[in-house]
Amino acid sequence: TWNKYKSRLPPSYFEEHLFQTADFLLDSKLYRLALWQGYRLYLQQFCTLSLESIRDVEHFKQSFFSDGFDSKRARLTFRALQGECQCIFYLEKERGALPDQSGVQKLLSILGFVRILMQAVLPDESLCWILYNGTFSSLHMYNICRFLMSAGHASQVLEYLLWACTCLETSVPLLTASFLPWRATLYCAVCECYFHDCASVQAEVFARRALGKISELAKLEEMTGSQVSSETQQAYKEATVKLAVMVFKRSVYEPRRKPKGLFRPKQKSNLKELQLTPWPRTPTERILMEMFEGNAARFLAVLEALQDSSVRPLQTGLPEEFEVQDVVLELISAGTSLLSGTLFHPVCLSATKCNL
Repeated sequence: TWNKYKSRLPPSYFEEHLFQTADFLLDSKLYRLALWQGYRLYLQQFCTLSLESIRDVEHFKQSFFSDGFDSKRARLTFRALQGECQCIFYLEKERGALPDQSGVQKLLSILGFVRILMQAVLPDESLCWILYNGTFSSLHMYNICRFLMSAGHASQVLEYLLWACTCLETSVPLLTASFLPWRATLYCAVCECYFHDCASVQAEVFARRALGKISELAKLEEMTGSQVSSETQQAYKEATVKLAVMVFKRSVYEPRRKPKGLFRPKQKSNLKELQLTPWPRTPTERILMEMFEGNAARFLAVLEALQDSSVRPLQTGLPEEFEVQDVVLELISAGTSLLSGTLFHPVCLSATKCNL
């Protein structure tokens, strides 16, 4: 059908319907058809090379944008590149939750291509939408990284997540509160990669840096003198909580660890007796009370701390270190109280419902 009508129709009309068909096939999860009968069919008029073979920014521009980013067909070309990357990702994802080595390498190559594209458009503020919008660039990069992280390849995707964070921080149009939830998501993904590699120090350092960036953004908003909406306040609160959880994930364990070579007798706490005493009952609960407002945030912090890859008590049992064992038991006790919705207050020591 394409061959029959291409010569009979105006190029712009033909290409628009070509993309409509490709987008429909993509939405229908017919990824191979969408790739070969849509996006790649359009791109082959510029370059017959695969996306994975693009080496650098200059090679990218020469291959797909020889007339520059201001040409009439530039937006369609970006749209085709977006579609092809999506199709390649979903085709690999269809093969299984655990990609083989060739699948991992292909996805890493696509991540490399997306990074080259972001490098190419970053200096042009009029193209900042590509860095965020339409599941392309940073969003598409995040989706691929998440998939590879779930398959145990966090160390290989860390550099791409860091690059996505850098792009958001250096693009002026994206330095607004409306993009704050997305920035917090990327920041947390970087922290999770560090935790996965047992680099908890780097994770905490990066989380504190991210909190500083959010604080700087809040101060800039205050300097403008504009009235802050309730939605913006909520966005700042949620972003701060998410990153504070990343800080808590390490800080709840480290102060309790015993220095090497130091003998310290284990002081076993009776958690059954603590159940009838008011919050905060343990050092862990004191940290929770100091760092978080509201039981929902505290419960999220407990869950994340119990999923720390260096401890993982829910998967592997209690760790060998006695001090860390105490922290784990205190976390479980705190989580149980929060989840049940009953805490004991110091005045009446009676159960009170808490809004989770």
